[in-house]
Amino acid sequence: MKLYTFTPSPNARKVTAVVAHLRLKDIETELVRLHKGEHRQPDYLAINPMGKVPALRDGELTLWESNAICQYLAEHAGDRSFYPADPKKRADIARWLFWEAGSWGPVIDVFTHENVRKPMLGMGSADTARLADAQERFAPLARVLDTQLAGRKFLLGNDVTLADFIVGGAATYVDRGRIPFDGYPNIAAWWTRLNAVEAWGRTMPGPELP
Repeated sequence: MKLYTFTPSPNARKVTAVVAHLRLKDIETELVRLHKGEHRQPDYLAINPMGKVPALRDGELTLWESNAICQYLAEHAGDRSFYPADPKKRADIARWLFWEAGSWGPVIDVFTHENVRKPMLGMGSADTARLADAQERFAPLARVLDTQLAGRKFLLGNDVTLADFIVGGAATYVDRGRIPFDGYPNIAAWWTRLNAVEAWGRTMPGPELP
């Protein structure tokens, strides 16, 4: 397999964390430097026509969309604690993958873009109007997540699963992105537990561009 990635990307971090947690071997990685425009080059667009990271090649299969890649790798690894075989649990995991992609991720990305990506790439100052709008849209989503985590260590229960890595991946830059987890005690406790998962903690991107 070959993974095309960019370490500061929260979506790429999801995949990197899954690879580390499942101890997957024989995965070659190729860095796609977004700040140098490598994602817009024809050779990369032939792999991912969306011009984003990550992307994965496994023989004749080429995958893009981080959640699909993570799901494929989890299935490939066969770890049934992280990605249970039970169809009801898989449907529950899928629910959180879709929720992250359609609701949680786009709102969280505003905080990441304005407070992390812009200063990292020299794209100017944060847009306070966009951040205020994101703050309003964040609150009902955070309440949903906080309620789900009440009485649970992780999203599906006492064991970390793919759902936690996906939902957590979007929020990679909680501190630098000033993502407002304050006021949501169950989310805060879950975030602490997630960061204690060895593979998750060691795949946190550093402050420098690669």
